Amino acid sequence: MGEHHSNLPPRSEKHSSKKKNKTKNNSLTKDILSTLLYIAFLFVAFFVIQRYFFEPVVVDGDSMEPTLDHGDYLLLNKFSDIERFDIVVFPPPDEEEETLYIKRVIGMPGDTVEYRNDELYINNEPIEEDFLEYSSDDLNFYPSGNFSLLTLLGEEEVPPGQYFVLGDNRLNSRDSRGFGFVDEESIIGKVSLRYWPFEDFGFIE
Repeated sequence: MGEHHSNLPPRSEKHSSKKKNKTKNNSLTKDILSTLLYIAFLFVAFFVIQRYFFEPVVVDGDSMEPTLDHGDYLLLNKFSDIERFDIVVFPPPDEEEETLYIKRVIGMPGDTVEYRNDELYINNEPIEEDFLEYSSDDLNFYPSGNFSLLTLLGEEEVPPGQYFVLGDNRLNSRDSRGFGFVDEESIIGKVSLRYWPFEDFGFIE
């Protein structure tokens, strides 16, 4: 028989080529799986953070002026304890509206709350409200009104697990003067940061 020449590569070369292709395929598969796992991790982390720690909200209305303006973008803190004068967000207590409410905590559980000549008294102690900005020459100009919890809501003090809340714009705010106390369980979180508009960026005290 005569010699027969073939252009096929040696067996060792064919084996090496298959091994390289297999390695490339495995590497590509690992890259795809890693990317998918990374995306899934980010999604879960975002869900957990928004569900249990922080949540963005937008101010709708002017009930918190001058502290907050309509259209402000805020970040809610959902894990810290609520303290007096914190600004909190919650659904409408009477469910007449879909828009979330944003108000300031004035009365804590167990507090007595009273306004005399537009001055706040908590547990019979006068408390200054630095966040309010009202001026008038009329001595009978009382934006907050004059009332006590007893005359307003029939309770001597704020019940356990509830809060008495008011908007900083006392002349145009639907708050505990109208719908009563806010249940602690219904509060979504308290405002910790304003991130837009950028010139007003900062923590909310």
